[in-house]
Amino acid sequence: MIPVEVKNYLAKDTGDVIRYDRNSAMQSLMLLGVSPGTQFGEFYLEYQGSFISPRPVAELLDIEGPAIPAIPDQTEYVRDRYQISEKFLALTSDESEGMYLYNKEDAKVYDLDLVVYEEFMAGLIPARWESFNEFLVWYFDESGAHEEVE
Repeated sequence: MIPVEVKNYLAKDTGDVIRYDRNSAMQSLMLLGVSPGTQFGEFYLEYQGSFISPRPVAELLDIEGPAIPAIPDQTEYVRDRYQISEKFLALTSDESEGMYLYNKEDAKVYDLDLVVYEEFMAGLIPARWESFNEFLVWYFDESGAHEEVE
């Protein structure tokens, strides 16, 4: 279930955030190897992006659509450029010398700062959020709008 805080935040969005073509989104989820019943799947079946956080952080990408990059494109790019494991999906671009990664195996979200790339690749960097919903609540939390980026 999508957290109420996330739904409330996105309800205020003036853009077109409700996903109307759920079949296309379902196909994208299948191609990404993510079950529609996961928190990630539920979110992207309900909403379309890209999304801008009230925090000074990278844009959260969509799973499909005209916006490039989307999660499939960015994931392919980071797998090629950084040899990121197939279990990860890139939720954001790497343009700020880091990115958020969704782990399809444990459904956790990782905050990869490229300064600690070697440690991440060695499995020494733990997930920052224990679930995709925890990440979404943090990402859309307006109280963090003026936080310094870590």
